Amino acid sequence: MYDFPRRRNRSLNLLLLLLLLSAVFFCSCMTGQYELTAEKILFVLRGMPLAPMDSVIFREVRVPRNLTACICGAALASAGFLYQELFRNPLASPDLLGVSGGASLGAVCAILFGTGGIAEKQFFSFTGGLTVVFLSVLLSSAIGGNRYFNLVISGVILSALANSAIMALKYLADPTSELAAIDYWLMGSYSLAGWNDLRICAPVILICLTILFLLRYRIKVLTLGPEEAQTLGIPVRSTKRICILCSTLLVTASICVSGIVSWIGLIVPHLARTVFGSDFEHNLAETALLGAILTLAADTCARNLTSSELPISILTTAFGAVCLTVFLISVRRTANN
Repeated sequence: MYDFPRRRNRSLNLLLLLLLLSAVFFCSCMTGQYELTAEKILFVLRGMPLAPMDSVIFREVRVPRNLTACICGAALASAGFLYQELFRNPLASPDLLGVSGGASLGAVCAILFGTGGIAEKQFFSFTGGLTVVFLSVLLSSAIGGNRYFNLVISGVILSALANSAIMALKYLADPTSELAAIDYWLMGSYSLAGWNDLRICAPVILICLTILFLLRYRIKVLTLGPEEAQTLGIPVRSTKRICILCSTLLVTASICVSGIVSWIGLIVPHLARTVFGSDFEHNLAETALLGAILTLAADTCARNLTSSELPISILTTAFGAVCLTVFLISVRRTANN
């Protein structure tokens, strides 16, 4: 009986986040270079658009783009949350195992050596991210010792190598066409996101999020330490492997659609803990929803602040830097008091 108020508060938090996400989604559908009023959207939903362009913009441009931004934001935030909890590192992010670097390298190779098409960039970035993580696992096994600590070190090493390769390829790229395409992709954007992109990333992300949600109790026990988890009968090694694999797939599925969206995986988990408390079993869902809201809000601002669309990482990086500064100041003041 004593758990009822807490459960009620958690349910209320989820409801408020869902309402906020719905409000941001609806506002995002209305705003843009082509204005859609609430009345126009209602007529489109009823199958009687006031103008043919209203239906095209709403159904084929803004709805798939907003859904893609939401699901990718939820994926990045959830992956960052899992990395921070599993590796007990508050600064862990989706870059931890070199996922972002490998995915970026794959996309750059597609731009330089392929046709540069959307499907090709998605395939190469997805393959590149998974390849780097696989190499990180092999390198951590070869080093020996604490395997999960070595996994982080291996990810840092391979991420540096991937970034070095990207710089070399940028040096070789044609500055009038290819270099601009590479730089724009590396800064992240949902400008080309459509239903096909959603079909590519959504199944992977939803499956991984479902698995992580079902394993949330085991993961919560793992955060107490491997000895405690083994005492309680949790298969530590297999659970960690599943969590790392799912988190990696979340990141690669998101990056292959939008490019690099910075800081969402690092900052959103801290925001969730600050606002909702440090209850792992519930924070996973709250972090995912908060990631969806912030990514969608950033994407909406990116396409409305100026006459030409901004890369989304410009906004998410600035927001993340401000949030991190506030967190550090608040932690220092709490410690001093």
